Amino acid sequence: MPSPKNILAWLLLLCVQSCSPEPDSTPIPPARDILLISIDTLRADALSAYGYPQLTTPNLDALAADGVRFDDVMTQAANTATSHASLFTGVYPWTHRVSNVAKGGEGYHMLYNEFETLAESFRDQGYATASFTDGGPFLSGWKLLQGFDKRHDKFEGAPMKVKRLLAHLDQTKDETRPRFLFLHTYEVHEPYLPPVEYVERFNTNPGYDGVVRQAELAARKQAEANGGLSIRGRVLTLGAKEFTAEDTRYLWDLYVAGVAYTDDCLGQLFDGLKARGKFDDMLVIVTSDHGEEFGEHGKYGHYQLRHETLSVPLIMHLPKDAEQRFAGTVVEERISQIDVHATLMEVLDRASPYSAGVSLWQGLGTGHFEERTSFAEVTEGFNFAGLPGYTFSSRSAFRGDRSVILRQEPEGKFHHIFGPEVLAPGEKGADPLYSEGESPEGEQLIRGDVQHQADLHERVEEVVLHLQDAVETRKQILVDPDKVRSTSLDDETRSELEALGYLDSEAPE
Repeated sequence: MPSPKNILAWLLLLCVQSCSPEPDSTPIPPARDILLISIDTLRADALSAYGYPQLTTPNLDALAADGVRFDDVMTQAANTATSHASLFTGVYPWTHRVSNVAKGGEGYHMLYNEFETLAESFRDQGYATASFTDGGPFLSGWKLLQGFDKRHDKFEGAPMKVKRLLAHLDQTKDETRPRFLFLHTYEVHEPYLPPVEYVERFNTNPGYDGVVRQAELAARKQAEANGGLSIRGRVLTLGAKEFTAEDTRYLWDLYVAGVAYTDDCLGQLFDGLKARGKFDDMLVIVTSDHGEEFGEHGKYGHYQLRHETLSVPLIMHLPKDAEQRFAGTVVEERISQIDVHATLMEVLDRASPYSAGVSLWQGLGTGHFEERTSFAEVTEGFNFAGLPGYTFSSRSAFRGDRSVILRQEPEGKFHHIFGPEVLAPGEKGADPLYSEGESPEGEQLIRGDVQHQADLHERVEEVVLHLQDAVETRKQILVDPDKVRSTSLDDETRSELEALGYLDSEAPE
């Protein structure tokens, strides 16, 4: 029989839980296992869960319907290594300085040992850790996967990654520790080669036989010669500098077909987890490192600081104990992807001393997310060999429905290159703050609008303060914050990166 003291404590707890006027501000689910999924190059508006008119992602749609969907998520960089470094550490690119784009292999920058990754944090807290990635920047040279006990890092495509993850669970079924798992796939990434049946399903112009179609056929032929898998046969580096409307439409159809194919692969993963009794008690987070442009602003691919490249999906499946409370929750307020790091750290009841992210649990509990500016950074030209101290040259501040993008010269001076941009897919029209000149450098502030001028100056100041904070953070973390730490590339890694567009096959001039 419980003692009077225990009964009193129980009654007090019951009163606090039932009589509190405020909702629980930290509804951290008691997850047994955690699975983080990154679908490379997946922009949010290609998912039917995010409003795409065709049914492209029924499995992710179902995941969102039973969980939480964040509608406005800005990633911190538009390339793979840089973005994932922020996701894994919770700091902005200007702090961790990781890059995977350069000419001739110069300027590649690995993660410093002083930065603790998510995998290291979970491993140190007693989790069994394992990663299943498609190579590229995840190879050991960048140290992005430090902290994972088991690594599967060879390019194989999404179906094989799913099989390896499920096989890993079967092989370690006696594991008593909770798990932290990471899965990454390039399946959506160029050269956009989903199975033919998916292309046929989403092809809006069956009679098309232009330059993109010919590149696709050539890539498929090469893939067949390589055993059915290839990251070769790029489309966006064709000699044609401009695609016709038909070319672009078919390119988009290939991309959407790849999204649908990847979703089916994830459906097989979720079914496999359910069959093994793992899914109900698992926290599953699905996101992407960056999106992709398809001519919306005259360019294709990624790296640019645009809505299409920086707006990514974020869907959370919560363990069954928390699922009913939050099923179907849609968060419309803007968040930054580095918030995922802070959110997972709170699962461990830990707080990173240098993370710039904000945990999402409190916002979910209260139903209120404070408006914050989301920063993104990109390297300009992808050639840093001649820049002292390794410099990011373009940065953005996103707040509300507009952005400011700045360029920083090597001597430290700033000038703006793009004006605030309406953050809506496919949005076109005149820039409200700038008149567009012959080149980005020719864009000028509309002098007559005092409010717009004030808004611009405020954003510029905000970016500068952000950079100052990032530099101070780096100084606190690193023994020598000004050093450049490059990684050498073996032939296989170099070949993969060239095929993915992260490395220029020609030596720098």
